[in-house]
Amino acid sequence: MTTRDIDALILKNEEYREKDAIVTLLTSHEILRVRARGVQSMQSKNRILCQPFSLVHLTIDERPNRFPLLLYGANKQYFYHILEDLEIQTACQVLNDLVHLGPINVAFMDLMTTCWQAFHTHTNGYTYACLCLKEIIHHQGIDPCVDHCVQCGRTHSIEALSIKQGGFLCSYCNPSHIGKKKKAELIQIHSLFHVQPVAYESFCQHYTMDQSDFIQWASWIAYYLNLNLSSLRFLTSISSKIDI
Repeated sequence: MTTRDIDALILKNEEYREKDAIVTLLTSHEILRVRARGVQSMQSKNRILCQPFSLVHLTIDERPNRFPLLLYGANKQYFYHILEDLEIQTACQVLNDLVHLGPINVAFMDLMTTCWQAFHTHTNGYTYACLCLKEIIHHQGIDPCVDHCVQCGRTHSIEALSIKQGGFLCSYCNPSHIGKKKKAELIQIHSLFHVQPVAYESFCQHYTMDQSDFIQWASWIAYYLNLNLSSLRFLTSISSKIDI
């Protein structure tokens, strides 16, 4: 038996065979699926360790050609307030569905933890969530053009962001004024894609992003990677529509 200790965020669990579950974890360097025996039973001591939106410390048994087995562990923090708000829960589910796109590293796990904590305490959660999406967008190489008009290259008269066009549009290239945004919104988008990780906390103190911003960047990822996310469709259905 080869055992390993890990810290992880619980993304989801799925029923497996009788009373077992397959638990999907985000660790500091991978997405890991672990078999948890008997956790569908109310009497299971490990049941509380497998709840989504938990930060846990686990000891697992790694086995060749089989799912690693959860042995035991401790719940470090349970962000249960996320489950009390349908829209926040759905937004977090969208993010959980996208985290496998990376980057998977210590910094990203820490950012996700901070994001869950912010949603749990209702303190600027969508801003941290947008930073998570920004990291995924950058890792996938699908960054928007936010330094000039994506069509003509002008750096003045910028007025809109277009998902389909791939970035900012100036008023000359957007004669119908579709997706027109306020100057402060354009500055916020520009800052989002230029801010460095060391300045994330300062960014979240200066800017406040909302659900529509989150949907916009989740939709950006779905559009460019041709993803069909039921969680994103549901979030959009219970939210105000955005222009793309």
